[in-house]
Amino acid sequence: MEGLILKGVGSFYTVLDAKGTEHVCRARGRFRKESITPVPGDRVSFSHNEGEDGRILAILPRKNILMRPAVANVDKLMIVMTASTPKPDLLLVDRLLIQCEQAGITPVLVLNKCDEREEALFGAILAQYEKSGYSVYAVSAHNGEGLAALRREIQGNVCCFAGQSAVGKSSLLNALLPELSLAVGELSRKTERGRHTTRHAELWIAYGGALVDTPGFSLLETEAIEPEVLAALYPEMRPHLAECRFAKCLHASEPGCAIKPLIESGALSEERYARYLLILEELKEKRKHKYD
Repeated sequence: MEGLILKGVGSFYTVLDAKGTEHVCRARGRFRKESITPVPGDRVSFSHNEGEDGRILAILPRKNILMRPAVANVDKLMIVMTASTPKPDLLLVDRLLIQCEQAGITPVLVLNKCDEREEALFGAILAQYEKSGYSVYAVSAHNGEGLAALRREIQGNVCCFAGQSAVGKSSLLNALLPELSLAVGELSRKTERGRHTTRHAELWIAYGGALVDTPGFSLLETEAIEPEVLAALYPEMRPHLAECRFAKCLHASEPGCAIKPLIESGALSEERYARYLLILEELKEKRKHKYD
């Protein structure tokens, strides 16, 4: 039989078959020897006998995988943030966008808590991503604003919800699927940082696809890539890279760079470019230490 892994806890996996029946399965012993780990979202072949745990026999080819948390075959990453509290970590957002570009996942920016948004901050976020071409939704899990449009975006896709803690990912999922009744965290009064409520990735079948909640991030490192490749992962920069004087331009301080003038013309956000430079320096340092 073939099925879809909904979740994994310890050495047990919940697998959904084509008829909608769930089976508790263990992975074959050889998976451990070959350092293969099944993850939620994997399509698998498995066997199951009545009264016994099933056995996952093989993992079917993956189109992508997110490693933190581990989820396979994601169509869209719903990057949730707020224009209120907690203040949005846009460096984290940019890192997640880069991951999406690398993995062939469609990113969707979701501004939750729009019923309590700070207008100046809300406008600033929209302005920074306006030229990226990414879809942006202003929603409220509290009063339902924008949820109908978000449901249409989700339809037929495996959608993973990600973002820093306390932005309301679990609240959004509860609003989209009330039967889930997921635990919702609170902000620490001292630090205004969220307490983690989600402990592992899990798929819920919905809207012709599946929804995935993920643990909140406070820090996420960019996957190792060559510094010269970074700009190609920014939709605003990508069409202009061939216009630079030097083929290996890093778009930092080189003469004849075609990227920096985009800021003056409004085609690239100055703030987003500043965060690009931060990530670029990290990648340069990683490469330097790699060969030290």
